[in-house]
Amino acid sequence: MTLKIVRWTVLGILGVLATLAIVAAAGSRTETLRRLVTEELAKRLESDIELRAFSVDLFPAVRVRGEGLEVRHRGRADVPPLVTIDSFVVDGGLLGLVRRPRRFRSVTLDGLRINIPPGGIDTGGRSDEREERRESPFIIGSLTADGAELRIIPKTEGKEPKLFRILALSMQSLGAVERMPFQAELTNPLPAGTIHTDGEFGPWQARDPALTPLEGRYTFAGADLSTIDGIGGILDSTGEFGGELERIAVKGETRTPDFRVNVSGQPVPLTTHFQAVVDGTNGDTYLNDVYATLGETSLHAKGAVAGTPGVKGRTVTLDVTIEDGRIENLLRLSVKSETPPMVGDVALKTDFTLPPGKGDVIDRLRLDGRFDVAGRFTSEEVQSKLGGMSARARGKEATGGENVLSDLDGRFRLRNGVLALRDLSFAIPGATVSLAGTYGLKSEALEFDGTLRMQATVSEAAGGGIKGFLLKAVDPLFRKKGAGAVVPIRVRGTRSEPKFGLDVMKAITPK
Repeated sequence: MTLKIVRWTVLGILGVLATLAIVAAAGSRTETLRRLVTEELAKRLESDIELRAFSVDLFPAVRVRGEGLEVRHRGRADVPPLVTIDSFVVDGGLLGLVRRPRRFRSVTLDGLRINIPPGGIDTGGRSDEREERRESPFIIGSLTADGAELRIIPKTEGKEPKLFRILALSMQSLGAVERMPFQAELTNPLPAGTIHTDGEFGPWQARDPALTPLEGRYTFAGADLSTIDGIGGILDSTGEFGGELERIAVKGETRTPDFRVNVSGQPVPLTTHFQAVVDGTNGDTYLNDVYATLGETSLHAKGAVAGTPGVKGRTVTLDVTIEDGRIENLLRLSVKSETPPMVGDVALKTDFTLPPGKGDVIDRLRLDGRFDVAGRFTSEEVQSKLGGMSARARGKEATGGENVLSDLDGRFRLRNGVLALRDLSFAIPGATVSLAGTYGLKSEALEFDGTLRMQATVSEAAGGGIKGFLLKAVDPLFRKKGAGAVVPIRVRGTRSEPKFGLDVMKAITPK
């Protein structure tokens, strides 16, 4: 859309130049000429025009200079100008001015700012489509516009305008062909970096600008993810795009070899391949398919990055699925220890919502989902205790060294950096633990309550001897249907120093 407005404005200026060429003497810088140019532009563009300064040199070559050009919707002083240009220079030869079509070597624009209103731009285009496609009376060899800005005003009231900062823009053969080649560099605020793109734009659809074709390629290199609070890493991305302004299909990939979440600080390689559709009129993006690899874990996501009326920024909403992943890859992002506390297979499905804002990603991120893990703990001490617990839960003597596997599944909900777990079931041979509670991702604080269900009774779990004999008296307190004993437990402390205990009051309180 930027490209069309640039072309439209420049060709309008050139049309006025050709009309007034016979009026302008060599080196003409008169107030009369400036007024004539302003009046002619207003008539041709059907807009209100302001032009602070204008001059034309015809010898030894044609050079047109102007300053302070402002194009405003006719009678609309209540909205920003459609186009403003701090200064412009048009260069050409005398022969080019008298030939058909008229030719100019180059156009340079400084301080170009464009505001696109909702519903596109009324360029005064004819309703006759055949008239739209006729050959342009002007050809420009090249156009450059550095430091430009494009602001798209959304259709929905309350949405923030979409701002594109264009570091450099160049176009070739304007007016010679309907599809105009272009190259551009754009700044991307989050994550911070520069996007290089090239492709073709047009032909312009004056009756419905949103249907104007666009295609090209892009490179986004060295983007610093740490400019987003709460994450880090250096991202590279390449891809291609095509379609129409109102529906641009994008296909590409990203590579972040050191992706990390600040809560743990542990880097994990992340790559993605994606297909998306971008609404060029408001910047909303719809993610059809995202296939990502986090370490050795593959995941699939669908969703959108879209604005909300009255809210600055865009919200990321995704449906994320992991069918056959590795739990250690996920734990490296969420646990501070260099060695993940658990390794094994994981399956996960969750709703992912990240609202806009300046806070840490972990504090803003919202998750709602379910997981299933089959694995073992990496700590030999933990594994030894689980082995002994498994043996006693089956009424056997704990010999130590038993490397038991653990099954862990449940539902989770993340809000404000606190992970709430419910319907949490932890199973080892001979016993299951049912828990519900919270875990602070930053504080690592544990607060869980639940029950331990064993095959053996309390006295059998205590082993033989006098202790087992004395505990036979309390077996009825803990015996439940289908189990030897069900013991109420509680977990407190932190991840590195958990404290397990029996909830005595719950055990002796009659139901």
